[in-house]
Amino acid sequence: MRLVEALNELFLPAACAACREAPAAGRGLCEACAAALTADVRLATPRVSGTPPVVAAGAYDGPLAEALNEYKERRRRELAPALAALLRRAVAVVAEEAPGAVLVPVPPTRAARRERGFDHVASLCAPMGATSRCLRAGPRPDSVGLTPAQRLRAARAGLAVVPRRAAALADSGRPAILVDDIVTTGATLSAAAAVLRRAGVAVPAAVAVARVE
Repeated sequence: MRLVEALNELFLPAACAACREAPAAGRGLCEACAAALTADVRLATPRVSGTPPVVAAGAYDGPLAEALNEYKERRRRELAPALAALLRRAVAVVAEEAPGAVLVPVPPTRAARRERGFDHVASLCAPMGATSRCLRAGPRPDSVGLTPAQRLRAARAGLAVVPRRAAALADSGRPAILVDDIVTTGATLSAAAAVLRRAGVAVPAAVAVARVE
């Protein structure tokens, strides 16, 4: 972050992460944008085969898209409670069909985590109970501009299990619910489900904060 931006964030009142005009009334959003950030829980329709059923909390548009981008790309961590509340709605739908399930966040690459300073998906999962960080991500290209097939190849090459954690989850007999911030083609979730299933972990479903429609 540049020095000027850091000083502005330190001394000036934070602007709303969604409209960027009104001052943030709390949790990073102005009152109008906070009111607009409501759940629209639906089944997503990813295009990649092998993707588990995905329930998303809302459409990747408007205040939700802006808030997600500000949260993960500009480290607006004060947005986490509002985004986690939306995610919880999607998790509640899936949990009814997978009792005892453990949340497994899709991990960022080391480079992305170093740039952001935190694991943005795992942070949203933290308030929701049983979570296993049994996946790890190796280097992979930015998915923007890639075809669904290219995204799938990159995800398959870049995702693996953390052996001890995956073995512990498999031994427990509890299913995994994959968690991601945005679902587009489903390539990442398909690859993550595949590596977990090879490790003996059942993956009946996945959830996301937002879906690209």
